[in-house]
Amino acid sequence: MNRREFLAVPGLAAAAPAQPQAQPQATPIDPVTAEVRLHLGKPTLMIRGVPTYPSFYALTDCPGGRWSYEESTRPSIARFVDAGFRLFQLDLFLEDCMPKPGEFSIEPARRQIRGILDLCPGAAIVLRWHVNSPGWWNDANPGELVAYSNGSLEPQSRTQPARYLMDDLRRLKRPSLASEKWFALAQGHTWNLLQDLARTPEGNALAGIHVACGVYGEWHYWGFMRNEPDTSAPMQQRFDSWRKAHNRPVTPIPSTEERRATDDGIFRDPSKRQHVIDYYRCQQELVAERIIALCAIVKKSWPRPILTGTFYGYFFSVFDRAATGGHLCLHRVLASPDVDYLSAPQAYGDHYRGLGASGISRGLAESVRLNGKLFLDEMDQTPSWQWRNDVDTAFQLTDLDSDFAILRRNVLESYTRGAGLWYYDFGPANHSGWWIDSRLMTEIARIRQTLDRYHQRPYQPAGDVLFVFDTEVFYYTGSIQGTDPLTDTLAVNRAITSAWQSGAALETVHILDLPSLDLSRFKVVVFANTWLMTAQQRRMMRERVMSPTRHVVFQGLPAYCDGARLSIDYSREATGLDLRKQPAPHFTVGDAKPGISQHGNTWYASSPPNNPADWRRIFRSAGAHLYTESNDIIHAGGGLVLLHSKEGGPRRLSLKGLAPLDLQLPPKSSWLFDANTGEKLL
Repeated sequence: MNRREFLAVPGLAAAAPAQPQAQPQATPIDPVTAEVRLHLGKPTLMIRGVPTYPSFYALTDCPGGRWSYEESTRPSIARFVDAGFRLFQLDLFLEDCMPKPGEFSIEPARRQIRGILDLCPGAAIVLRWHVNSPGWWNDANPGELVAYSNGSLEPQSRTQPARYLMDDLRRLKRPSLASEKWFALAQGHTWNLLQDLARTPEGNALAGIHVACGVYGEWHYWGFMRNEPDTSAPMQQRFDSWRKAHNRPVTPIPSTEERRATDDGIFRDPSKRQHVIDYYRCQQELVAERIIALCAIVKKSWPRPILTGTFYGYFFSVFDRAATGGHLCLHRVLASPDVDYLSAPQAYGDHYRGLGASGISRGLAESVRLNGKLFLDEMDQTPSWQWRNDVDTAFQLTDLDSDFAILRRNVLESYTRGAGLWYYDFGPANHSGWWIDSRLMTEIARIRQTLDRYHQRPYQPAGDVLFVFDTEVFYYTGSIQGTDPLTDTLAVNRAITSAWQSGAALETVHILDLPSLDLSRFKVVVFANTWLMTAQQRRMMRERVMSPTRHVVFQGLPAYCDGARLSIDYSREATGLDLRKQPAPHFTVGDAKPGISQHGNTWYASSPPNNPADWRRIFRSAGAHLYTESNDIIHAGGGLVLLHSKEGGPRRLSLKGLAPLDLQLPPKSSWLFDANTGEKLL
């Protein structure tokens, strides 16, 4: 498809082609090709056809730290180049290239790429391409902006320059993701950017485009944490079309009160709340479709293989707002041949990021891998910088042991799950430089060198405990008095954090991936929030999952909804237990009191376990391998085992097939071992 054909597509706004401006003669660059292929047992990044461990360095999007050619960023880039990094990611906004109506220039993109190439001529670069509409466009198109059912737009109160993404959680001017006029702008200029960039020397270094929009570029709906989007005219038109396509009468977008209403504990009764369920589906499908369409434009507009990806698939720490602004259409995005990778930062909160916690990603990394896509973690956790009022020691690390421990834990978490990552550098005061200290850079280089070696070996996952989660259920559940203690606090976030301190190696998966997953290596399968199950899924439970050699754990309200109605009979069918309904939101087995009970190989937790010892008892009973009996973190896979501890002390590490290792673990430590030999690597 050439540019003329592309812009003839109905609904796309034509944009004047930008002619590249004259640049100083640059050293020729061997054109980068980038793609994801299955290699050695996992989706693998191929750069110029060579399998490459996906470890990037990325600048912040914040003013003062986002341009690669500025004095403030170049020392950090140079340090990562010296540490062996050749993969980089840089932010670029549509507003950078289109500062006023009628103008479009790729010069900001060229300068961003050139700033890296000046320091690393062989670099491969991904642009994080934010397609938010420019401020002047928002002012000129008030009818295309997102609107909220809980209040009108707020006034813009900032009088000083700020990052473009600063106020994404407020009710400020942002394009409705349902606006076809905005999306034509985004598509058209994505095409223009890449067509024009392909004719420049800098374009030879472009390895990929990370499409970004929504809150912080992460495809959450604008303002979702505190507000109720989107009641705009474009969204109403979209909802009308969606309802008609599903043979349902047209209705207004649900109000705030309708969205928050529940009928049976945390559940919406589908017979009463179908229009609310439909609205959330419509909104979620819209976001997924925008991502897929933008990635398709990238693929079509580039002359050679190029990497496409985005932030999507967030599951943990979505702030009890999964339906409003989460990522519920995971498999729709994973099914697209135009999407190569998904990404997410590590989950938020001290119970995830603190010393002694798991440091896991917000996404279901194993599901992404099982669907043939690459998963990239965003390592954005700060080291222990502290401001000092001394010109010679303005920024100093205050807890280097913690910094090393967290670096190793976060990076190994992604590697052991068959994924990669980038270091996203917010730096002190949101500039670059979080890791510029020579001691941290030495450690980062050691980690990268180790993983470069192990990346060349066949990948084998190590978990024998599987946690099964669902996203569809969030269409059918709401909150009680503004919170959802069972879903957000216990069944999803608290359960997984405590289970990761059990000493077992865990994996996470979406319930839709169960039919294609080899379950033979799992001793335990935990159904965490699978409270929506079809008749086919209930049958799969009995025929494929339940086994004399495997234990199954159910939490909360298993299979209580089938998408059409709510019934405890579904729960009994799925579990084989005499579940009885108690005051919302609990069941019990027979006349037993709420708690954890065992029934042969089936366990039932009326309230999800929040104690590592409870999980350890279940896993040990099932014959799962326990690497340690302490409450430390284990990340295992790809031939490696990481032991992370906050308190330290004497530890016995039991590697599979080897004699136990008796260790004296320092506080604030992460030690890395070869899983097959027991050699200590870090």
